Amino acid sequence: MARTPKPLEPARAEQLLLVAARHFAAAGYTGTSLNTVIAEADWGKSSFYHYFADKRRLHDHVVRTLAARLTEQLQVPDLKRLSADEFWPAMTELAERLDRASKRRPETRFLGEMFHRPGDDDGQLQEFRAQVERWLRQALAHGRRHGVIRNDLPEELLAQLTLAVLQTLDHWAVHNPRTRARRIPPQRSIALLHDLIAPH
Repeated sequence: MARTPKPLEPARAEQLLLVAARHFAAAGYTGTSLNTVIAEADWGKSSFYHYFADKRRLHDHVVRTLAARLTEQLQVPDLKRLSADEFWPAMTELAERLDRASKRRPETRFLGEMFHRPGDDDGQLQEFRAQVERWLRQALAHGRRHGVIRNDLPEELLAQLTLAVLQTLDHWAVHNPRTRARRIPPQRSIALLHDLIAPH
């Protein structure tokens, strides 16, 4: 009968998480050396393999943990309860919460970099991307039903446009310094999206 590993000390767990997240964000899953992560986190290989079977398990752990830290602060709006008048203010508030959450939890920016890295599509990251896309598509469908999202374009084209704009804005926010000259406020990001997909 296999023994259950002892719970990880929080400080050691956090050190491994941050080192791994930084490497996965910078080099992607394939480009990250597990040996380098283990060494920089000041872990022994035997200790690592006591808790994680391989690099994939560590990667999934990093994605799940950072996603949980981010989403617990977002309070994503319940689409079923949003009226037409509430739709765009709710989207603006969500963008502002995301901005505040990334400031309170700076390590979640690593998740943003991982999210936008091409080629890293396996495991928990793929599921996280799929969850985000599903919610966005549901939001668009809800907005169209309430007349606050344009309906003169095919639904799939509208979804792809929205995803492309949001990914570009988020990619910019993640990869550019938060200087006043380069920062795009959340309200402005939503205003740009509104100008593109709201009825004219």
